[in-house]
Amino acid sequence: MSSPVTPRAYLVSRPTDTTPRTWPVDLPSAGLWKVTGDAGAGVSSFLVDTAVQAVARGRVLVISSSKESGARLRAELSERLAATGFVVDEPLVRSVHSLAFALLRQQTDKEIRLISGAEQDAMIRQLLIGNSEDGTGTWPQELRPALPMVGFARQLRDFLLRAVERGLGPDDLRRLGEEHNIAIWSAAGDFLREYQQVMRLTGALRYSASELVAEVLAGMNAGEITETWDAVIVDDAQHLAPASAQLVSHLLQRATLGVVGGDVEQAVFRFRGASPRFFANMGGLDHQVIDLGATRRSPQRQVVIAPEEQTHHATLVDTIRRAHFEHGEPFSSMAVVVRSTPMIEPIRRSMLAAGVPVMLDPTDVVLAEQRIVVSLLLGLEALGSELQATQWRDLLLGPVGGADPVTLRRLLRGLRRFAPEENAEVVLHCLLATDEELPDFEGVLTDREVAILARMRSVLEAGREALAANGSVEEVLWAVWAATGLSDRLMAAALRGGATGSQADRDLDAAMALFDAAGDFTERRPTAGVGSFIEYIAQQELPTGVRDRRTAKPDAVHVITAHGAAGREFGRVIVAGVHEHSWPSLGETGTMFRQEDLIDLLDAGVDPAVPVSHASERLVEERRLFHVATTRATKHLLVTAVDDQDSDEVVTPSRFIEEFCTSFNVQAVEADADTVKVLAKDEVIAQLRRVLTDPECDAVARTQAARQLARLDNAGVSGAGEGQWWGLRGASTSEALQQRTALSPSRIEKLLECPMREVLERMVGLDETMNMIHGSLAHAYFEALGRGMEAAKARAAVMAAREEMQDGPSWKNERDLADFARLLDRIDTWVVAAQARHELLAVEAGVDVTVDMETGLRIRGRVDRLEADEGGLVRIVDLKSGSNMPTQKETDDNKQLLAYQLALSNGELRGEEIRDARGDGMQIGSAVLVYPGSTTKAVGTREQSAKSPEELGEFAQLIRPLPEAMAGPTLTATTGSGCEYCQVRSLCPVQPEGMVIADV
Repeated sequence: MSSPVTPRAYLVSRPTDTTPRTWPVDLPSAGLWKVTGDAGAGVSSFLVDTAVQAVARGRVLVISSSKESGARLRAELSERLAATGFVVDEPLVRSVHSLAFALLRQQTDKEIRLISGAEQDAMIRQLLIGNSEDGTGTWPQELRPALPMVGFARQLRDFLLRAVERGLGPDDLRRLGEEHNIAIWSAAGDFLREYQQVMRLTGALRYSASELVAEVLAGMNAGEITETWDAVIVDDAQHLAPASAQLVSHLLQRATLGVVGGDVEQAVFRFRGASPRFFANMGGLDHQVIDLGATRRSPQRQVVIAPEEQTHHATLVDTIRRAHFEHGEPFSSMAVVVRSTPMIEPIRRSMLAAGVPVMLDPTDVVLAEQRIVVSLLLGLEALGSELQATQWRDLLLGPVGGADPVTLRRLLRGLRRFAPEENAEVVLHCLLATDEELPDFEGVLTDREVAILARMRSVLEAGREALAANGSVEEVLWAVWAATGLSDRLMAAALRGGATGSQADRDLDAAMALFDAAGDFTERRPTAGVGSFIEYIAQQELPTGVRDRRTAKPDAVHVITAHGAAGREFGRVIVAGVHEHSWPSLGETGTMFRQEDLIDLLDAGVDPAVPVSHASERLVEERRLFHVATTRATKHLLVTAVDDQDSDEVVTPSRFIEEFCTSFNVQAVEADADTVKVLAKDEVIAQLRRVLTDPECDAVARTQAARQLARLDNAGVSGAGEGQWWGLRGASTSEALQQRTALSPSRIEKLLECPMREVLERMVGLDETMNMIHGSLAHAYFEALGRGMEAAKARAAVMAAREEMQDGPSWKNERDLADFARLLDRIDTWVVAAQARHELLAVEAGVDVTVDMETGLRIRGRVDRLEADEGGLVRIVDLKSGSNMPTQKETDDNKQLLAYQLALSNGELRGEEIRDARGDGMQIGSAVLVYPGSTTKAVGTREQSAKSPEELGEFAQLIRPLPEAMAGPTLTATTGSGCEYCQVRSLCPVQPEGMVIADV
């Protein structure tokens, strides 16, 4: 696949604004100061100006509550200092955890490493799984079943973080648990001891963020850390955890100038352990207060209520596109703010579909969930282990393979023609697993399909060569990445911008994060293999906190959570999906570990035995969070919600919307699904086409629509010309097919599993495989023996037919014929034994029996063999030519045998046909599956016992809806184990590759 032409890129100066700012008070130069003000009053800017002025007087340290806010402060401070010509020789801005890391590294010569939340989460889950499997740990017995569960590990991690932040160790937790009779606290303390012991075994000093701050505090209290700065400036102090606040307090007391900025009305990180208490009283230190007053932001405010989700998303997209194309607002000056992370993805998809570029916070990346990372890891896994069929398909369809569903389907069909005796996917795997030259596929595969094979082979060969050369994990990953050619293609797409460019940006960010992880992994575990690295990444289910190296931000709309919006500012902001039950979200954190009780005990001295409700506190914080979200805009603010009383889950606007409308005298507007039209090419063309083809529209409107479509077509806009109006006629009919009254026993199980797959696969007419021919010949031999034909003659006939079908290599033909001959021998053995014990009633008996008089439902098919035992009970025999036998439980529930039992219990044998019984039905003794191809010493069988009339009645009710399910016009698709082998996945609405076609 040729790489796209890379656009020319030019380096230009970043636009900066270093205009001096005026403040109502003088910038402080000495003493301890508390600076506060409403959101948008300029607190952070005031701190930056204070830092710029203080740099000339000595060492300055600016502390942020997070690395994201620190990056923004660092950028603004650098611009301001550059304008003054002042140069500093040490970092001025640090997050509180970065500062703790630097202080601790100065204290010791040992290697120190800050582990990410994702790594800590994975380690805790591994230890808990060990506790569960080995019976170790002191967990209460009733909690042991929960130990391997992800939710338990997450709550434990949050609990331990809150405990460590408050200076508790393993012994402290055990003591508190015993004092207050809370066994899970004591068990958590014992687990913390085990966790710390495992961390020490790694050699380096590995700390979580909370442990890092606690270690520095211990060093300060012991007088081992004495670092000082002349000026210490703290931003967003309301977000500091208690331990971080103590660290800041130590530094403030040693500084000539201390300035602490914040706003308690923006304290929204209590779930992370943050507390506004330090900022409220400044830790009890004497200080002066500067209040910057009200906000300087005065955006236009609007509230829109949509009738359902689709109109809601259309409103968001249309607002953004009109702001950009009609008013010239850059995409990067706009943001969509949502309450929680799961709300981001549906909005992102809607915006990308409409051509709106989207930027997500790169520090919120969960590596294992990124499409390009999944594809690269599959490529690495394929180097050393055999992938499953679905994994190969995902690899080929992903960024590494570069195929699309249509091309992959054509490739498999071509390979089926090339080697009809083998499964096409097996042939594909063999071709990818070898370094030999590709066979000649002339007339079987097109150039495009051969190119997909060659591309995938080149990627795998590059990885194998790196492995053979004893390359590190990072080197093997680089070899695979370089061979894909994705770097140039993604770079070209990213430089072009737009929706495609924003997705390319996201992929490149994820790839860089994966390389960072590989580099760190190689550095810590130089002898570990690729498999260990894959497992290491797969175990990380939390955001990794990747390094954001971009100096130029893409022109894309920010889609962020309300917590992620804290401290940020945009020209236009849409606060989306403000619904009751999701905003406010009043769920309590860490209920299993009684986390809130621990915090109340440590922070306020409240006995855990005293019932305390935190609902009002959570509601207050949720209201503050809504306040943070709605104070980010400088020019335009739109608040949206859905009011849908008729949906499966009732959705109503949040109580906060009514409060917002009252506070700002805003009237909520109801969006109309018929009038909300997205300003996008596809939407405009679709609307013009609807008007032109609607006979009820007036002539003037239709003429205008035709004129505009012609203009667009002449300009080369795809979809405007009539020649591209595919599917214009629509479906030929929406009527159901004539409903069948007969069901084949062999189809019932598949119809119950997935009606769509069973109906469509039969319509597609799948090619007959060698295994199917193999089975047909075995059944023919089985029937011949039952009808009394001499075994030698029957064998000669089917062996001759089997030989005629051979067209593979001679060594394979000989092996296949030997396997088939063994199958016939075992059929002989079974038939001889059966004839000695049972009376033969019929062979290939036709079945056509009514099993539901009310609907006329019939069972129609053929039974391989009918026998009678000594008591006259009928024995149903079904021959299976495969080798994999079901379990006894699966046999008891086998739908094909159940269908035969149901039919025979309502029928009678007339010659070799089974028809409706004129009296009582046949008495069933058992139903048997025979597996002569099994690997057991004796011929394998599985027996289904006779079912009672009640059980057969339940089965009749179960299959009663199937004829209607087959008739359409809609077919039901369901997920299950059979999806891996489904031949119509590309049409299936519940599969990713089918959603594109089915979701219309």
